[in-house]
Amino acid sequence: MITKGNIIEALRSAGLTAGMTVFSHANIAFFGPVADAVNMSELIDIMLAAFKSVLGPDGTLVLPVFTYSFSSDKQDGIFDLQNSVSTTSGLGNWLIANGMGCRSADPMLSVVALGGLADSLTRDIDPICFGSRSIWARLYEADATICNLNLDSGSTYLHWVERELGVAYRSDIPMMGTIIDHGRPRAAKIVYTGRSLADPNAVPKFEHYHNASVAAGLSKLVPLGRGQIVAQSCRKARDFLGELLERNPYILTARHERLVD
Repeated sequence: MITKGNIIEALRSAGLTAGMTVFSHANIAFFGPVADAVNMSELIDIMLAAFKSVLGPDGTLVLPVFTYSFSSDKQDGIFDLQNSVSTTSGLGNWLIANGMGCRSADPMLSVVALGGLADSLTRDIDPICFGSRSIWARLYEADATICNLNLDSGSTYLHWVERELGVAYRSDIPMMGTIIDHGRPRAAKIVYTGRSLADPNAVPKFEHYHNASVAAGLSKLVPLGRGQIVAQSCRKARDFLGELLERNPYILTARHERLVD
């Protein structure tokens, strides 16, 4: 069994410090039993408290609450800023359910943030999901750290890098729908950069990037419980992925795996 103190120590060992901006994809249940956490709500409370202890009052934690509300499989095309939740992000959903943090009005890739830069990172977000005023561009500008819990070095942030570098397998897709903010609906048009769902070669695969990041010392791995914490710098990740894509243009896709195999 691990403790809150173990979590704090591991976050610091991964390179997190006071005042830092951190984005985290997380599967916190995989760590295994945590002292004083008998249910998911208590576990989430401990994890958020651990981040706060490490980042301090001036640091910022950013969590995904992706809903893909304007995607073609969503019939209503409605994104409710205060109520729409993700099917994959327990930490982010917990904050939304408890009315905590600042949330970005991105109907595809919304995030919720706590801490010093929470408002400035999420306010007036770009209608282009991977554009120059998107959360991903702002994480780069803030020299943020990607800190994944029980996942590898892959992140949605890397899709912003792909668009910045003009990869061949992702393209801009106009979308329309309705955004509701405090009960007030408004029509919205956005641009999402995605892959062709009909092309199996374009399926995202982060394993080769992760292995290369670890080998190059870009990603720092810290064991914790049954799992691990993986952290890397946003700015260094952009430069490193750019170098990899020059040599292997499909390294983040299933096509690269087929070429290697």
